[in-house]
Amino acid sequence: MNKILLACLLVLAPVSLASADLKIAVVDLSKAFDAYYKTKEDSAVLNDKFATFKKEDQDKKADFQRMQDEAKKLYDAANDATLSSAARDDKKKAFDAKNQDLITLKNNIQEMETERVKELQEEQLRRRGEIVAVIVKAVSDYSGPQGYDLVIDKGSLSVAGGTPTFLYNSSKLIDITPDIITLLNKSAPASGSATPAPATGAETTTPATPPAH
Repeated sequence: MNKILLACLLVLAPVSLASADLKIAVVDLSKAFDAYYKTKEDSAVLNDKFATFKKEDQDKKADFQRMQDEAKKLYDAANDATLSSAARDDKKKAFDAKNQDLITLKNNIQEMETERVKELQEEQLRRRGEIVAVIVKAVSDYSGPQGYDLVIDKGSLSVAGGTPTFLYNSSKLIDITPDIITLLNKSAPASGSATPAPATGAETTTPATPPAH
């Protein structure tokens, strides 16, 4: 259900909720997301992929710089009055060819950066969506047998302004976040076998756009 619609229903129908004697719990999906071992694994995978891309990008830029240095030498030679006219013409032809290679390489680097950053961003979104789906299913599978009629994400933010959707929840409401985290991590690998990832979770996996040439 849309979060805004759900908030409106809770505000507009307090009598109905009370009379139905609903069993309500809260969960912090963001906290569960960060604590899920799969989130840390995905973060490590994406960080490795970005490091590989960054190394490839740096290598290509090093090639570009080397070719620029070679082109400058050819340009200087093509304008060297101490050389014969024929020699200068040869250097100019070599410079023109090298300059064309530079243009081609620059375009290739820019295309690679655009494509790889897009690929990494799309993979990050896909992995995040898969993890969120797993967490939502875990909440659903847990809540039914426990007799909960409604489970609210207490950490959710509104679409407009990014402010909390639910500004208050009573301490009487049961927070099932610890139980959900326990369920999610039941199949986690033995301690120390997984590649550690930064504590900030998925935020660290956002690929940074390489600097423009």
